[in-house]
Amino acid sequence: MDDPTIRILLVDDDEDDYLITQDLLEDIGNDRFVLEWVSTYEQATNIIAQNRHDLYLVDYRLGPHSGLELLRWAMAGGCKSPVILLTGQGDHRVDLEAMEAGAADYLVKGQINSQILERAIRYAVERRRAQDDRLKLETELRQAQKMEAIGHMAGGIAHDFNNVLTAILSYASLARRNVDPDHPVYGKLVGIEESSQRAANLTHQLLAFARRQVVAPRTLNLNEVVLNLDKLLRRLINADIELVTLPGQGLNYVKVDPGQMEQVLVNLVVNARDAMPEGGKLTIRTANKMLSPEYAQKHVDVTPGPYVSLSVSDTGMGITDEVRARIFDPFFTTKEPGKGTGLGLATCYGIVRQNGGHIQVDSEPNKGTTFHIYLPCVAEGSDVPEVREQTLTLPKGEETILLVEDEPVVRQIVTELLEQQGYTVITAVNGEDALRFIEQEDRLPAIDLLLTDIVMPRLTGTALADKVKSRYPQINIVFMSGYADESLSKQDALESGTAFIQKPFTLEVLARKIRQVLDT
Repeated sequence: MDDPTIRILLVDDDEDDYLITQDLLEDIGNDRFVLEWVSTYEQATNIIAQNRHDLYLVDYRLGPHSGLELLRWAMAGGCKSPVILLTGQGDHRVDLEAMEAGAADYLVKGQINSQILERAIRYAVERRRAQDDRLKLETELRQAQKMEAIGHMAGGIAHDFNNVLTAILSYASLARRNVDPDHPVYGKLVGIEESSQRAANLTHQLLAFARRQVVAPRTLNLNEVVLNLDKLLRRLINADIELVTLPGQGLNYVKVDPGQMEQVLVNLVVNARDAMPEGGKLTIRTANKMLSPEYAQKHVDVTPGPYVSLSVSDTGMGITDEVRARIFDPFFTTKEPGKGTGLGLATCYGIVRQNGGHIQVDSEPNKGTTFHIYLPCVAEGSDVPEVREQTLTLPKGEETILLVEDEPVVRQIVTELLEQQGYTVITAVNGEDALRFIEQEDRLPAIDLLLTDIVMPRLTGTALADKVKSRYPQINIVFMSGYADESLSKQDALESGTAFIQKPFTLEVLARKIRQVLDT
């Protein structure tokens, strides 16, 4: 059999019984049983407290104490391993008391043979392991449900806050561009923009945790992300930390948003650095990995199959079981006040789950920590990353833009920004309103571009775009949102190459994206 070694402790004040038990285990003809023996109640309590054995065989009579007393003591102390009580004669009253006290089984000494003993041991151990697996799955399910509930709440808050930040950033940017740099107000406007951008970064992290970011995935080799970030990661860590990168050979392809994966890797490396204040070794490794059905049965969010793994290991202080149980909770941190938001690992969790992957952490105090990320494999593709044009002056235009935005303050400021750049803007309060405008095209100028929010009541931006595109195949479309809902695909992703602006945005980002799409 492929079972692991079963470590057994016999508690019996008669050495002959120990020798008999040893002979019975040897008769089984199996070297997977390791038997130890103690003869007193006191010796047993000391060893059971160390939790080193898979099963305990306990004699009912132990001098001034009884095996029942030891059984009750072990159960009260949280003993995880099963206990089988051994009695000298079949006493149903004792047997009943043993089962009520938590015994896995009871055996009558004079009736025990090697087959009975092996069956009792294996049944008790396997039942305990099955119970442990069930409890672990139940714990993982409760954790997943808790994370989902927190994610919905965080996503809703971030969505509303992003609209507010869009207005703040845009108004500040608009005002700053109309104020001389020497004016005392200019610096204050810059401060408003910088503070708003920091707030925007927090909402982006909340949306990543909630799996409500709109992402632009492409097919890539994960080694690209790791190697492209190598120089940046070396600047992030301390001089006394050795960084080792081990890219896997023949690595399969995954479909992810490369910017998101860079964010995950940076967050994990920063956490590893903070866990090694006195230096150490940081290892980043990629490899192909097949997750088995047995592994999937123990993790509620895993589907068996081929994956690409990304692991980040450190030799730092490690984490306790209590911390590990909450490590992906938003705003949970073990760092000193002011040195962490508690969103770094929550962000990693959300990004990995949004991309259909699985994240796991292995750690023990003073033995380092390893984060394992598993992303599902895809066939090799030919996605081309977007080229981002950077210019110093803001481009203008004379085209006509149909703006669809259900948030009044955002609709107002975006209209003002675009008109300032020379565009003609027609506004609609939702998708249905936009369709009515389109149907009255004889009373409107030709529309060159549709700029629409994605998440709107009644008709979403993506559904609106499909309807408009069916009538006007050549129309340019730009989506904007700070939030993704179930109207998108299960990975909350737009098609590769789709023009998209992340809320909150500035005048500069909006003007360049509009011009880029129109020119293309």
